[in-house]
Amino acid sequence: MKYQTLSGMHDVLPKDFAYFNKVYRAIDNVVRYYGFSRIETPVLEFADVFSKGTGETTDIVEKEMYTFRTKGGDLVALRPEYTPVIMRSYLEHGMHNQPQPVKLWYSGPCFRHERPQAGRYRQFNQFGFEILGEQGASVDSQIIQISFDVMKELGFKNISIEVNSIGDSECRPYFKKILTGYFKSRRSSLCSDCQRRLKENPLRILDCKEEKCQRVKAGAPQMIDHLCEKCHAHFKDVLEFLDELQLPYTLNPYLVRGLDYYTKTVFEIIDNSEDGKAQGTLMGGGRYDGLAKVLGGRDVPACGVA
Repeated sequence: MKYQTLSGMHDVLPKDFAYFNKVYRAIDNVVRYYGFSRIETPVLEFADVFSKGTGETTDIVEKEMYTFRTKGGDLVALRPEYTPVIMRSYLEHGMHNQPQPVKLWYSGPCFRHERPQAGRYRQFNQFGFEILGEQGASVDSQIIQISFDVMKELGFKNISIEVNSIGDSECRPYFKKILTGYFKSRRSSLCSDCQRRLKENPLRILDCKEEKCQRVKAGAPQMIDHLCEKCHAHFKDVLEFLDELQLPYTLNPYLVRGLDYYTKTVFEIIDNSEDGKAQGTLMGGGRYDGLAKVLGGRDVPACGVA
């Protein structure tokens, strides 16, 4: 047959919508309870929104973005993820003038030019929740609670929460120096990608899934031991809220997430079942207080998950 879907793309057939609709119902139950409003953004954005927002040294920007120039000469990108464009929309439409925090949720297609494999597509659907304009630790715990609730609503039974703090612009630079020193002395044991990351962003090595890098990572310094007073107090409050909510979390001192905008709290909801091990992470997110400034706005504290 001459015409068929491109590699990594797929049709969503009528029989598949039973599953999509189940996901939408689970989301609807949660957003109604927590008071979120829906937002939708264009599939096409200026590429800078992601290169600046998501980060120049992330795999998404370096390897996976679909970018092209328009007839007018603008460099644009198909949306690889939502968080930077949600913040762009918040700033562009003056949502900081609304009562804070602003709670938004979204669902729609994203595009990443990665190697198609089990459970991964070049066009895929993503949903998420963002709370903007509130810096209290209760927001972090609410986002984690929402993530857990959605997965439970969808029938996942064997799930767990992994959580960490990666500090902020005050304490992270010092930790990066310590981390760089550790990995430099073990450079030959790292994969070629991580040898490059060592120069650009050593934190990204902690996110590498290569077995040889996992072995090196196991003895690396931990950010949690080098948090400044403010970040330490924030993370302590987050954990106390999670304890109050009786959520089953574990500390993962090497959890960093693969995106540059994260600050302080990061977390993942993990599927521990046999079927889920290939995919692993069901939802992931954290706090991103510096993203608004990177995109040219004022400081806006925020936290989200996708």
